[in-house]
Amino acid sequence: MTVGNLPKQLLAVRREGRAYRRDLEAGVLTAKGDISLTDAHLIDTAAAATIQAGICRWLLRKKLSTMTTADVRGCTQDIVKAKERRDNAVKALGLDVSPEPIDLQAYIAALPNAKAHVQPEEAKEVS
Repeated sequence: MTVGNLPKQLLAVRREGRAYRRDLEAGVLTAKGDISLTDAHLIDTAAAATIQAGICRWLLRKKLSTMTTADVRGCTQDIVKAKERRDNAVKALGLDVSPEPIDLQAYIAALPNAKAHVQPEEAKEVS
């Protein structure tokens, strides 16, 4: 196993983390047009937190019978913390910022054939 890779048993967790990273990168590109260095680090944090939560879920599925109550509690607590870190990283990306409202009259006036898009009584105002 190389550094950064997960054991074969956790292949599905790694795939989940990578898919999450790709989806988040696509969302950032759509919203911002590019990915800054800060965005890349926030995306990495969110993907790592997704993988951490996945590992904890795997442990609960596969090792529950051998886990103590404290182990189970720790694992579930780690899932919640990982999701909080992921959510904070995504929030820091600022993807939910609403675009500036468009002034319809200014938009129409800026069109190349503005007079063709205006009703006859409004054509005088555009001239």
